[in-house]
Amino acid sequence: MLCHSSGGMSAARAESTGVESGGSERRRRGPGELEIGFYHRVPVKVRDPDPRSPAVAARLVDLIASALPDLRAEHVGSSAVPDLAGKGTIDLLLPTPPERIPEVAETLLAAGFQLQAIPRSFPPTRPMLQGVVLDGSRSYRVHLHIVPDTSSEVHELRGFRDALCRDATLRSDYEELKRNIVARGLTDSVDFTEAKQDFIVGALHRLGLRVQRGPRAEG
Repeated sequence: MLCHSSGGMSAARAESTGVESGGSERRRRGPGELEIGFYHRVPVKVRDPDPRSPAVAARLVDLIASALPDLRAEHVGSSAVPDLAGKGTIDLLLPTPPERIPEVAETLLAAGFQLQAIPRSFPPTRPMLQGVVLDGSRSYRVHLHIVPDTSSEVHELRGFRDALCRDATLRSDYEELKRNIVARGLTDSVDFTEAKQDFIVGALHRLGLRVQRGPRAEG
């Protein structure tokens, strides 16, 4: 249960990820539909909770469903948790049959999402797509995690989100950790994510969500 309810790419980058760009097949937007803009990397900042994030995430979920009616994305990560500060990124989880991942990624690239800014951060068998959307005057960075529906990571991402929703102490400790990481100067997104991993993995073990080390969790 939830807590609450473009740029192109080069052939070399497509080859390195195992996914074609599909830009020539980009779908036209309907009236009022979100437009996926070009994503670029910026230094990490810890931002106060944004009460508009769930509504923006819901519009993104609907956009994805319009392209992939038989799959359903969901809002995960810190922006899915009320009263939790974070990067301000909207993280979406899209559980997908493993054999369909190349096709699904291609469809979402055609819809305007882009490949991850750091090639090979996630493998082609579990890609992360990116984009930026505007809601009024505010822009939201989006990370779309296409995760095999057979992977324990699906359970972990949901479980960590839900635990943060329930547990005020876990939220406070996680937020303090993120602020301390940035205060130490680790504002590159890769460094920031790596610096959180021991905390997240420890929480997953305590919550019974992970028996052994698996894919990297985001949030």
